[in-house]
Amino acid sequence: MPAMLSNGADQPLPLEHLQRLTDCFGIVQHANHSIPDYRTGYTTDDNARALVVAIKHHRAHGDDLSRKLAAQYLAFLMFARRPDGRFHNFIGFERKPLDDVGSEDCFGRAMWALAWVLLAPSEPGLIGPAEQMLHDGLPWIPRLEHPRGRAFCITALHRWAQARPGESARVEEMIHPLADYLIVRYREHSRPGWDWLLPEMTYANAKLPEALFRSYQITKQEQYLDVASRTMRFLCDKTFVDDSLCLVGNHGWYRHGSEEPPLYDQQPIDASAMVDADLAGFDATSDPAHLRRAWLALEWFFGRNRQGASLYDAQTGGCFDGLTENGVNRNCGAESTICLLLSQLSVLEARQRISRRALGMPPAEEDQYARTEAESAEASHCAEAPATPPAPGREPRG
Repeated sequence: MPAMLSNGADQPLPLEHLQRLTDCFGIVQHANHSIPDYRTGYTTDDNARALVVAIKHHRAHGDDLSRKLAAQYLAFLMFARRPDGRFHNFIGFERKPLDDVGSEDCFGRAMWALAWVLLAPSEPGLIGPAEQMLHDGLPWIPRLEHPRGRAFCITALHRWAQARPGESARVEEMIHPLADYLIVRYREHSRPGWDWLLPEMTYANAKLPEALFRSYQITKQEQYLDVASRTMRFLCDKTFVDDSLCLVGNHGWYRHGSEEPPLYDQQPIDASAMVDADLAGFDATSDPAHLRRAWLALEWFFGRNRQGASLYDAQTGGCFDGLTENGVNRNCGAESTICLLLSQLSVLEARQRISRRALGMPPAEEDQYARTEAESAEASHCAEAPATPPAPGREPRG
């Protein structure tokens, strides 16, 4: 089984800062250093992701705190839900919606979080409201227009199929047009030197190949796996240097025709997306290279990055908001902290699955539907992670 560096990445992380940012209504969007900035209010994006953290943490540890937090974040989604089944995203500190309707990304994240709740059978009080909201949102999925919103909903449908195997035929029927749309975008925009689905790389880029890996798991359509593998390989070619993740910076993003991606600012949401996509790639293909890259992406948070700087704040349990040219952004807001927790929980969960297979134990209940060729992979095939992090100040990508 692959090893991880002894830099804290393989140790359980506390929920202290998550709890600090959470009041009786939900998780506050931003922080001034480690102090919640109540003026910034709340978002459904953050509360949905925090709900998944709480569910995953409770599944791993069975603790009372994560159970309590899950109920709070689900209650927030119930408040943010519109009568038509969609969601407001931005909610002011006065608990008043600041938008007419949230973005498609917000909708997809909310649906993904609700599907995760269904994988918490020990919490029946949460499942009823979550399942109702999930069903109320399903009619909006075919109406989505944007690539990332569709990708988020594919991951939601994949989790729904794990939780409710009896819905597998319906899930497959719903996934096909979403994944086909991504294939069309790939054929439209890919060309020599640009093996990507869109004319630019912006935020959470890896969510697009992740969605196609999950689509392949459900449908077994080879074209989904082919494009997922091609685009993930291209993304990794542009973002991994010397076994270190160097994410697409948000200063101008990265567009077709540009020589190289901008180096800064690098954001936790992108590292987290890389973890999720490579774990999905491993589930779909059994290729240990995916598993190794997922661990390397997790270690971006702990100092395996261009500056050798840890974004994990051991004093507070939070995560700094980004990696800038001048070092870390020392604010520890909701999105960054949640992305770190999600990434670590997902990686440790994957390690547990591999251990169960190596010991000949049956998979956990939620894995029964989505087993693929990865279930037969030998744990000994997984490559070891590098022994030492790269020194700060290494050469730029080339």
